[in-house]
Amino acid sequence: MKRNSYLFFLLMAAVLFTRCDDNLMELNKGDNPLEIAVSAPQLQLDAANPEAEALKLTWSSGTNRGTNAAISYTLQIDRAGNHFAGGLTLEMGREAYEKSFLNEELNNLLLAEFDATPGEAVTLEARVTATVSAEGIEPATSEPVAFVITPYKPITATLYLIGDATPNGWNADNATELRKVPNKPRTFSWTGSLTTGNFKFITTLGQFVPSYNKGTAEGTLYLRESFDDPYDEPFTITEPGTYTITANLATLTVTIAKGEGPAYTALWFVGNPTGWNFVPMQVDLLDPYLFHYNGDLSAGGEFKIGTQQGSWDAPFFRPLVNGTTEGKGLEVEVWAGDPDNKWNITGGVYKITLDTREMKIDIVPFTPYPMVYLVGDATPNGWDIGNATPMESTDNPNIFTWSGNLKGGELKFTLDKQSDWNGAWFIASEPDKHPSGQPEPMIFHYPGSGVDYKWKITEAGGYTILLDQLKETVTIQKQ
Repeated sequence: MKRNSYLFFLLMAAVLFTRCDDNLMELNKGDNPLEIAVSAPQLQLDAANPEAEALKLTWSSGTNRGTNAAISYTLQIDRAGNHFAGGLTLEMGREAYEKSFLNEELNNLLLAEFDATPGEAVTLEARVTATVSAEGIEPATSEPVAFVITPYKPITATLYLIGDATPNGWNADNATELRKVPNKPRTFSWTGSLTTGNFKFITTLGQFVPSYNKGTAEGTLYLRESFDDPYDEPFTITEPGTYTITANLATLTVTIAKGEGPAYTALWFVGNPTGWNFVPMQVDLLDPYLFHYNGDLSAGGEFKIGTQQGSWDAPFFRPLVNGTTEGKGLEVEVWAGDPDNKWNITGGVYKITLDTREMKIDIVPFTPYPMVYLVGDATPNGWDIGNATPMESTDNPNIFTWSGNLKGGELKFTLDKQSDWNGAWFIASEPDKHPSGQPEPMIFHYPGSGVDYKWKITEAGGYTILLDQLKETVTIQKQ
């Protein structure tokens, strides 16, 4: 028994000694020279794959001269021939033997730190310095390794639609944003309603250049970088409808596909303020994915939005959390049955807009504009917006009236007489709209951009106008 215990002790001691010796070998880096290598001596960065690895630098451990002391590494990158007088210095720390760069990361680095020119090759050098955390040992520096890289022109991270075919017209400050397509680098997409007209893409709100225009070949894009470039060809929409636009800025390709339209063509407001009756919502005049309900909901309380009139079993548009109150950009889901989530509003006059494309809802208390004015060559004061013809207020703050003579010409309504024409407007539902003499819908635009539809007065004479800014309807009746 004692002999067995003795043998067990000897065995454990041998194991422990071996482990200790292994640890010493790990700490003792030997006499290996410090060397650095590059994954590719010549490389053209790939704009189409910004998150892919482009370059990897690796280096050996170097030596700590048998001290078992830790080694820290410093990586330097500079233009060839600059002798590392500037460039990039990275403290890599201990036990670090490589550094990788992604395509976009390295491209941005070349342009910002090394003043590289897109499309032109630049020669760089890299070296690594090993510092031993023991006294009396000087830092060691590897021989530099050279490599050649060609950067690309940076590609925008944002893209917008602009043009008279788009929802917000030619107003660059309010252009329509496209969304990045997941897992498809440099690709943007948008689905919505386009009218007859032209459009192109801009990269920055408020700036007309750079822009992506129609290319010389079908389905291609052309990058116009300045106003000095005379090529400014837009895309053209000849048939109004719902379109899906997908643009790949790396390949400079675009698809413009006319779709079948939204999943729902009619929706109903259902809740406490309406006695749980199914009240139809209004489809937006420009975008069939948007639905509106404007009204006096002073009773407050719960509501949801039905997809089938009179049916409690059909799916409803609902909030993600039961009892969600008013707000903008609230997330929406659609389902049938439990949980029976509903919005719960405090009560008042509201404008509610449901976006079935983005699955968002705006529940916004409405404050009427204090005055409405007539503008246009059909009106007494013409296109002089500073002297626009005022309508008359009524006991109802939402309703305005006007009676007087109109000339042959155009007409629309301003709500705030902004001198730059970018204020709030009511415009007609279609170009050259002839008044029917009955209540008809209007388009509310703020700021004054996008389509600019006006009523067309073809017969001069006396007219009476009744405008309801909450319901967004107007009656223009000849006397």
